Amino acid sequence: MSTTTWSFHYGVTSVKDIRIAGTRQSPGGKTTVTGLELAGEQVQPTRRFWKSFFNRFGVSDNVFRYFEPSEVFHRISSRSADDSLRYCIERNDQGGRRILAVSSPKRPVIDYDQVATLIRRYDGRDVHYDSGIVTSTHAPRSGDRTFTIGADRFQHRFVMETPIDGFSHPKLYLSFLRLICSNGAIGYSQAFRSDVSLGKDIGHCIARALESYDNGDGYAALRQRFESAQKSWASVRECVQLYKTVMKLGEQCDLEREALLRSLYRTTGNLNEIYGLANLDALSTKRQRILPARCRVYDLINFASETATHHATPIGNRAMQAFIGSLISDEYDMEGTAEAVGDFQDFFVESPATGPSP
Repeated sequence: MSTTTWSFHYGVTSVKDIRIAGTRQSPGGKTTVTGLELAGEQVQPTRRFWKSFFNRFGVSDNVFRYFEPSEVFHRISSRSADDSLRYCIERNDQGGRRILAVSSPKRPVIDYDQVATLIRRYDGRDVHYDSGIVTSTHAPRSGDRTFTIGADRFQHRFVMETPIDGFSHPKLYLSFLRLICSNGAIGYSQAFRSDVSLGKDIGHCIARALESYDNGDGYAALRQRFESAQKSWASVRECVQLYKTVMKLGEQCDLEREALLRSLYRTTGNLNEIYGLANLDALSTKRQRILPARCRVYDLINFASETATHHATPIGNRAMQAFIGSLISDEYDMEGTAEAVGDFQDFFVESPATGPSP
């Protein structure tokens, strides 16, 4: 989705050699660090930087409410038995410089070029990079295994997320490709995730996973959830969850939020009008679970996957796929309440300029 070109620089430093280059204070009194100076270069800290930094040194993220950032860095440097860390700086062709995750210098790391080479070798598709993570889609060892659920045809896929900054493990997620277009529904949840065990040679471990990965039981479970989704009315609660996910997209989508919401209302029906409420949150969660929308859970899945695949940035894509993962991991609110139907709508999201997604 982006033509941005990235380059990455890896190095080793210590906490005492990192300087605070800029801060911002919220009305609530919490200080946010907006810039760091590292090896003579000013960089913007990312969420992955702070998450990995706090994880490495056992610090809570609210510590800046009570201590100045420079004081926190000084105390960590003076009290920690080992304050050394490996860092990864992301640079882009537009002049942006961000520091990604930090990790122990002893921890193995795989860089962007190595990951790109492995993805090409194992025929990876839909390759995206965002904030330290390379995402790619692959067919399992047993092949596409085209199958039908209702009137729709699918193929088996899995999605690999590979960190190139040394923080966390590569992860594999089960995925189905809906053949009506390139919509891919990914099971972003613990139930459909596998971690790649790492040794000293990360490239070898990832190559072995890409070459041998398959999960017949997992695909059977995912298929059952899709079959059930076609036979279950969507509840008000499930629709509200998708509505709130869409509301959070903001700039992570190439459509105006109002246009996306109109498409969602066409899918679910205008629930406020149907139930005569200005605010659906006035209904208790228990009540929301038993009130039906005018669509099935399968429609919500397809709406979310279409938005993720065709309209969202990598961050927005993950948010929509996470919604799908949480939805299919548990029993639907109105499981099995609808009769089987023949056809489902092919496309849901309509752009004012281009019409339905291709």
